[in-house]
Amino acid sequence: MIFNGCIDMEQSAYNNLKRSWASLPSQTKSYCDEVGDVAGGSYAILEGCIQMENQASGNTSVFEY
Repeated sequence: MIFNGCIDMEQSAYNNLKRSWASLPSQTKSYCDEVGDVAGGSYAILEGCIQMENQASGNTSVFEY
C-alpha cells in the first residue's frame, strides 16, 4: 500500500511537470533539478522545489530601515 502511494505521488508530480516544464525559467529548472537529484531523483521533490521557487519569485522581501 505504501509503495503504491509513492508510485502514485511520483506519477502525479511527473504528469504535472511534463505539462509545465517547457514554460519554466531555465534557472529554476536547473536549480530544482539539482535539488531533486540530491533527494534521490524524486519528481515530487522536484515539483515541490519548483512550487516554492515560483512562490518566492512573486513574494520578494524588501529591507526596511
